[in-house]
Amino acid sequence: MMAMTDPPQPRITEVNRPFWDGCRAGKLMLQRCGNASCGRFVFYPRVCCPYCGGGELAWQEASGVARLQSWTVVHRPGHAAFMTDVPYVFAAVILAEGPLMYGRMLVAPDTPSLAIDAPLRVVFPKVGSGVVLPAFVPGG
Repeated sequence: MMAMTDPPQPRITEVNRPFWDGCRAGKLMLQRCGNASCGRFVFYPRVCCPYCGGGELAWQEASGVARLQSWTVVHRPGHAAFMTDVPYVFAAVILAEGPLMYGRMLVAPDTPSLAIDAPLRVVFPKVGSGVVLPAFVPGG
């Protein structure tokens, strides 16, 4: 029997701190390119735009709306802290702002609403003793 442990903590840096602060505040924060000819949203946090190479990325609150791209049911988690949660759904989602993001879906693995392009919204559950991770639930 495995001992209950806390999940790994995110490695917070000056580059990604606004993302994690937003999660704790219940807001999905994304970077947006400040180059007038680009203006695309960026996820995961970085120092320059992956589309145009511009270095003017500003933080902006995202809508929290997404569409389901793909999912899998996890039966063997990558960390002991999640053993009591299996099986659970892990998904690839397309945010309304454009970026692809991965996260847990807070639904039963046999939920009928699990379908490609299903509307989702982000929620911010606390995991373990303190980390707040974005997760997704059905609905737009």
